Amino acid sequence: MERMLLYLFVFAVSWSVSAQNTGGVRGIVVDAQTQAPLSAVEIRVEGTVFKMVTDIEGAFSFAQVIAGNYILHIETIDYLPQDFPIQIEGGKVLDLETILLEKNPIQDITDNLITLTENDFTGDGSSASDATSGLLQASRDVFLNTAAFDFGQAFYRVRGYDTQEGGLLINGVQMNRMFNGRPQWNNWGGLNDVMRNQEFSNGLALSSYAFGGLLGTTNISTRASNYRPGFRLSASASNRTYAGRLMGTYSSGLMKDKWAFTISASRRWADEGYVDATIYDAFSVFGAVEYRINKDHSLNFTAMYTPNRRGSSTSITREVFDILGRKRYNPNWGYQNGEQRNSRIRKIKEPIFMLSHYLEKENLSINTNITYQTGEFGISRIANQNAPNPSPVFYRYLPSFYLNQPGGPDLENAELARQRFIEDPQLDWEFLYRSNLREGGDGRSVYVLYQDRTDDTQFLINSILNYEINENLQFDAGLNFRNLKSENFAFLTDLLGGTFYTDIDPFSNTPNDVGGDPIKRVGDRFLYNYEIDANQFGMFSQIRYNYSKFDFFASAGYTYTGYQREGLFLNGQFLDNSLGKGEKLSFNNFGIKGGVTFRATGRHIFAINGAYITKPPTIRNAFANARANNDIVPNLPSEKVASIDGSYIIRTPSIKGRLTGYYTQFQDATEVNFFFLEGLALGTNHRFGDEILVGS
Repeated sequence: MERMLLYLFVFAVSWSVSAQNTGGVRGIVVDAQTQAPLSAVEIRVEGTVFKMVTDIEGAFSFAQVIAGNYILHIETIDYLPQDFPIQIEGGKVLDLETILLEKNPIQDITDNLITLTENDFTGDGSSASDATSGLLQASRDVFLNTAAFDFGQAFYRVRGYDTQEGGLLINGVQMNRMFNGRPQWNNWGGLNDVMRNQEFSNGLALSSYAFGGLLGTTNISTRASNYRPGFRLSASASNRTYAGRLMGTYSSGLMKDKWAFTISASRRWADEGYVDATIYDAFSVFGAVEYRINKDHSLNFTAMYTPNRRGSSTSITREVFDILGRKRYNPNWGYQNGEQRNSRIRKIKEPIFMLSHYLEKENLSINTNITYQTGEFGISRIANQNAPNPSPVFYRYLPSFYLNQPGGPDLENAELARQRFIEDPQLDWEFLYRSNLREGGDGRSVYVLYQDRTDDTQFLINSILNYEINENLQFDAGLNFRNLKSENFAFLTDLLGGTFYTDIDPFSNTPNDVGGDPIKRVGDRFLYNYEIDANQFGMFSQIRYNYSKFDFFASAGYTYTGYQREGLFLNGQFLDNSLGKGEKLSFNNFGIKGGVTFRATGRHIFAINGAYITKPPTIRNAFANARANNDIVPNLPSEKVASIDGSYIIRTPSIKGRLTGYYTQFQDATEVNFFFLEGLALGTNHRFGDEILVGS
């Protein structure tokens, strides 16, 4: 009995001390104009782990906050964010009562600007710049947002890194492509209204959803109950990638019958963008529906489909620009029957379906997702066989070719080339048709239009656990698996007046499909045809400690990755290793990182983070020439990255700023490039070659 009384006394004293050292804060957030309560508003006590969203009545409440001075940050889409200095006193609850949020007047302006996640510079969608501005736009950081708009994807790379160094998640599901490691932002382009619920971790900072990369992690939530109820309709005009955009979104919020749904659709179009002959034709539809099973369990289904067709431009040399002096010049198009026709059209149709389960208790949350994605990605181009290159900017047609002759400059022909280019700088479609319909011909096309196609089918499953052990200690963990079946082939779309095409390599005079029919017509696969099977399994765990002045975290991650190529054509140049399944590649990789944050006050914060990560090469850089054979890069290593960054952060009601320094070392990176050899190292033979770079 005495021992029990002693335990009760110790417990009472401990509870009393804890109650005296902690307090709480609560309030109700409403629209300043209508006084309507605002649900799904994000509330954060800066410098702590305390974060939540308001309920359907606009209410929020925090308890067990360590006594001290803090900044309470309040933010939601379409409204101006608010920062309140608050003082938490031990044993007391600070009641802020009603908090008014004003509409953001800038929102209506930015809705009339182009979406910077669209790439209007690259022609094939595979360059590093294709996702740079998307990553920038995804962040709420002032500097990164400014860089996205003022510089754009063609002129700015965050920290100089490739965009594959950043992770893009939707509901915790990794959306970076296994082919090149970069997000395909076109898969959700035009869905601005429903892609705004974002959580961004900058650099090496911890993320609750993944181990993360050098550029941090962005998680986009499409949970139906998190969208602000109401209807939104917007119309925009632009002189950049598209001319007009219509977008409408409706969200029900969480209704009394425990259902919530959100639908959104948009249409973007242009007969011609800023660059000549860049047609833009895009539709986007989105739907999310959630059912709250009980107070702990919810199911959410998300579907999005964003088919788009875009005319591409291409990079030009300084010589071409100096001759024409036209910023909008695009050599990919010419007139056909009096109308513009672009030879480089990019088409993307890759719908995404996602089923999510949420388990949410007072100190535990588990998010599990099953995702299926399929569809096609294609870029058209002209193929020529034993015929002159049709591109008006082919180097042999430019003055520099004659000015750099081995016997000295040929000034006369250089000037003639210059005049011809000025007079007719566009693609000559009539010439292509005349060449295929030449007198006495047999109907064989020497010029055809085709697509480089990638048809991907991807299955993903993941689960993320966040467990608050106590007010100072939190544990996060995650498991993920994905399987990719990728079909890659050339698809014949237009014979340009001819009746058939002979599938023979013009450089080696060998068939591209030994044993197959060499006669190809519209709808046939030719040139190359292969599949990639890829699997990836990953896990991560992390622990975080939060105290009044210091926060610490440590994370560890592991990934297994496997690739295998299966050739469907027996290539005449590679009879021994082009058909059938090749060697299976496998990589075991790990990463560790950690960091410490010191809060001098609630407004002045210092943070330092470090990481050592190994990564598998992407599919693109694992095979020497996947279109032709099963050869892999010799002695293929995993890339090794060591990095450290440090930041000073200031957060006051009137000033927000961040000063960051960083150092990163990359080792054993791999890069595969392709180029044309014209009699340089191969005597008089002309052919395409590949360059493999391995090392630091």
